[in-house]
Amino acid sequence: FLPFLFIDEAESILGVRRASRYSNILSTLVPMFCSEMDGIESLHDVVIILASNRADLIDPAILRPGRIDRKIKVNRPDKDGAKEIFGIYLNDQLPLDVPASQLVEAAIRQLFNHREENRFLEVHLRSGRKDVLYRGDLLSGAIIESIVARAKEIAIKHSITAHKEQAITEANLLHAVDLEFSQNDIFPPTDIVEDWLMLIDYNPENVVKVSPVRPQTGARAKGVSAVV
Repeated sequence: FLPFLFIDEAESILGVRRASRYSNILSTLVPMFCSEMDGIESLHDVVIILASNRADLIDPAILRPGRIDRKIKVNRPDKDGAKEIFGIYLNDQLPLDVPASQLVEAAIRQLFNHREENRFLEVHLRSGRKDVLYRGDLLSGAIIESIVARAKEIAIKHSITAHKEQAITEANLLHAVDLEFSQNDIFPPTDIVEDWLMLIDYNPENVVKVSPVRPQTGARAKGVSAVV
């Protein structure tokens, strides 16, 4: 068997070493890890994978040739990718009122439509340009999983109220989409803007200001807001 060693959020334990008393642990872990990597190099049939949203924070000694030297960037899913991920969590084995493919198509339209209520984030660049990011621009596999989980919870609550099983409906799923983007913190809860600018592929040096798009009051308000 080919063994795989997978380390998630690698920057938390293999971060860049700095000359401060707070980096004593990193100054120990990074050399130890490098030593272990050099020791298993001759084994060949071992695959070591580090996963990180902030690869720029991993110590360069870890990423040099001969250690973790191949980098693969996993982009956010586009429409086709989102459909495939939805298909993993939302399938015809669940109690659905219409085929799963129909529900997925409805969710994709809701997420990727550039409507006013789908505006999520404004990024002001030093060049004077302003980019508007929509819900679909910020989608991830974890968000899709959470949306489906919310739709299931809504259906379960309806079943309890009605005293009989209620299928997951298109309305349930679309309501779950709205809830996910209005109630969940899409970005990390941190005051360091650089941390989440990197998550949406913007160089912090090129950004002047980032602001969430707040929901409008009145009939058009759909509960779309962001905490950044």
